[in-house]
Amino acid sequence: MSTNSNQEFLSSGGVRWLLTDEERTSIATLLDVEESTISHISGNIMNRARATCTSCGKHSGLDDMVHNAVETGIHSNAFVLNVLVNGPHAKSPDHGLKCSRCDSEYEGLFGWLGDTQIWTTGHSIIYKGR
Repeated sequence: MSTNSNQEFLSSGGVRWLLTDEERTSIATLLDVEESTISHISGNIMNRARATCTSCGKHSGLDDMVHNAVETGIHSNAFVLNVLVNGPHAKSPDHGLKCSRCDSEYEGLFGWLGDTQIWTTGHSIIYKGR
């Protein structure tokens, strides 16, 4: 396994995108939860290395995936939270990804690898202001 700042290239294939503090804050804000709700997430295993947005320079990340799912109405906040807290339920097809900072399209397709059970279970969801 080799590491490159915010990602690890796995010898078994795939790339673990290491969750940054900025991404964690963005996800918590998008889903209106306390950051502690997703503190157990260290990253996600993807089929490719992170991309760099050609417009603003942001690296693709889990925050972009959450933003795309919630802001376009593909998934509800509750569904996304369930996946983040309990792990993916099924393989997701590869798909395009937009930058959550500037809405530009990253180049290529992105997808989870088959074995992405890197999240622990049993965490409670703590909503802000409740």
